[in-house]
Amino acid sequence: MRVIIVGGGLAGTNLAHVLADSGHSVTLIDRDPAVAARGFTEHGIAAIVGDGTEPRVLREADAGRADIVAAMLRRDADNLAVAAIVRDMGARRVLARFRDPAYRSVLVHAGIDQIFGEVETMVGALAVAIEVPRVRHSMVLGKGDSIAFEIVVPERARVAGKALRELGSASEFPRGVVIAGIAPPDGAVVVPRGDAIIRGGETVVLVARREDVAQAIDYLTELAEP
Repeated sequence: MRVIIVGGGLAGTNLAHVLADSGHSVTLIDRDPAVAARGFTEHGIAAIVGDGTEPRVLREADAGRADIVAAMLRRDADNLAVAAIVRDMGARRVLARFRDPAYRSVLVHAGIDQIFGEVETMVGALAVAIEVPRVRHSMVLGKGDSIAFEIVVPERARVAGKALRELGSASEFPRGVVIAGIAPPDGAVVVPRGDAIIRGGETVVLVARREDVAQAIDYLTELAEP
C-alpha cells in the first residue's frame, strides 16, 4: 500500500518504520529536517519537510493518490485539518489520532475512516490492569463495554488438554466470551477451530464483555486437582 504519515513524532515515526519494514511504500511528512533525514537513513523512508496542514505540501506528497493517509500530529485541530484536506484531494482512507476526547464526535462527523484516541486507549488499558491484574495485554473495544485481552494458561490448568468446543459448552465459561486466538510459547497466534486443544503454557487471546473478564480468567487459570 501507499501510505502517507503526517507527523514524525514518536508515534508517527515508529508507525512509519513498522509499515516500511513490512514492505509498504511510506512517505513521512514533518517540519523537522532531522526527523526526515533519520527516517531515510535508518529505514529508507521517503520524507518531505514541510507543514502537513498546508495543501501545497500534501499535494507535493501526492496525497490524493494515497491508499491511506494517517494524521499523526500533536494537535487535534491540525489532524482534523489534514484529514479534511486529503479527503477533498481524494485519498482512499484517512486515519487520525486524537488526544482530547471532545474531538471524537468532530472527527467522526468529518468522515474520517478510523480514529484513535490516545487518552481513551490508555485509560481503558489502565482500568483493566487495575480491575483485573491477571490480564496481560488488553485493548478496550467500542465504548468500553468489551475488551480484547490475552492470558497464559498455566501448565497444570484444569482446561489443559481440552478441546475448544468443550470449553464453549461448559456452564462455568461465560457466554459473552470468545476465544479469538491461541499461541504456543514461541509461536504465532492462530485462529482456532472447535477441535483445537488448549495446552498449558499457551497464550489465549479472548474477546469478552467487561463484566465477564474475571470469570473467564478464573475458568481458564484454575489449577487441576493434584
